[in-house]
Amino acid sequence: MRKPALLLVASTGSPTVARLALALVQQGCRVDVLCPSGHPVQQVPGLGRCWHFAMIDALGSLRAVLGSGHGYRRVLPCDEAVVALLVALHEQVPVLRSLIEQSIGPASSHTTLLQRHRLLTAARSLGLDVPEHRQLESAQDLLFWFREGHGRSVLKRDLSFDGADACVVNDLSEAERLWPPFSRPLSGGDLLHRLLVERDPLAWWSRRHPGRTRVLVQRRVEGRPASTQVLCEQGRVQACLSLAVLETLGPTGQALVVRRIHHPGMEAAARRLGAQLQLTGLHSLDFMLEPDGDRAWLIDCKPCCPASAHLAWADQPSLAAVLASHLRGHAPLAVRQPLETDRVSLFPWVPLGQAQGEHDVPSGQPALVQALVDKPWPQRQWTYRLLAWRRPTKPVSVVRYDDGLVQAPVVEKAEAAEAADVPSIPAPPDGG
Repeated sequence: MRKPALLLVASTGSPTVARLALALVQQGCRVDVLCPSGHPVQQVPGLGRCWHFAMIDALGSLRAVLGSGHGYRRVLPCDEAVVALLVALHEQVPVLRSLIEQSIGPASSHTTLLQRHRLLTAARSLGLDVPEHRQLESAQDLLFWFREGHGRSVLKRDLSFDGADACVVNDLSEAERLWPPFSRPLSGGDLLHRLLVERDPLAWWSRRHPGRTRVLVQRRVEGRPASTQVLCEQGRVQACLSLAVLETLGPTGQALVVRRIHHPGMEAAARRLGAQLQLTGLHSLDFMLEPDGDRAWLIDCKPCCPASAHLAWADQPSLAAVLASHLRGHAPLAVRQPLETDRVSLFPWVPLGQAQGEHDVPSGQPALVQALVDKPWPQRQWTYRLLAWRRPTKPVSVVRYDDGLVQAPVVEKAEAAEAADVPSIPAPPDGG
């Protein structure tokens, strides 16, 4: 039987891509990748073709790969910026529209997927618990927001082109200080930095994308973060995985340690929103659980492959396995080494030897493990090292939650980490 062909597309060096590619290859798929140079996914055994983005023509790179007749059944975007790239290609190349809609959903939902305000408004119209939020047009709107009595809040960009799409603010003065860098388009210097230092292949294409400067403010819900990750087919949820987050990198950053849970409210919200938007493909809904654990507030929805789509237990195949089985028309293949506990430390964000519970390290893949442990390729270049020496990055603290449903005290400032004996570690290459 011919293997179903999939194309994974990533604009960053995220380890998510390599873990997803490995899971799909092991489930009998032919997997090709379009990614930046030096990506660790190249160490996945059995990987098909690997293309690299042209630095000043990302859209052209994707168009060339999809138009080259490789017979892809699905395109799997591995970050939000790639979703925006697919939507742009959908508008420009009619012959690719069917494939793109089979990958992320119908054209009627594309605008909603790219605009957080519209998405959260759609969720609220379905009766889901969504915190108060507002689209911001200027700093004056922030003044009105805080004058209405809102306290701790979150600023969010519509799309994350650089890994920095959310920031917690405690008051008006802090929000006003962060507003200019958060809402302005890329300056010439920023663009050169993204191109020459970060080696961001979407920097040139995305410099004028409205998602880079559209910002909303959302009431911060105190509690513990959680997510429901789903595989959808024309609005129907085929499989889902719910995770409670036990540790994150900063208050809005990458999850480091998670625990598998069953939360009917989160899973029902995913089904209702998936049906409303007629979603297809892999998506992730982010929640905040109140201290009693019963009420789940939907705070975000990301229309790209979640970081945990490869996680599998003996009684629950991974989302990647369910996708492969759907395309192959057979039951998922047996997992070689399923997870044995619900508590999982995510590799490589949690280093070797520092895991809590089970460590999600790819077994029998020493080359891939080493590639994931190594610094991303751009950070190994002399331009990045020189800039890091002149302007060292500030470490980000780990935020911990207890393993019950009540939030433990957290540390959110790097300065407090040492006093509280909470380790500070550099941000991961894709910022989560």
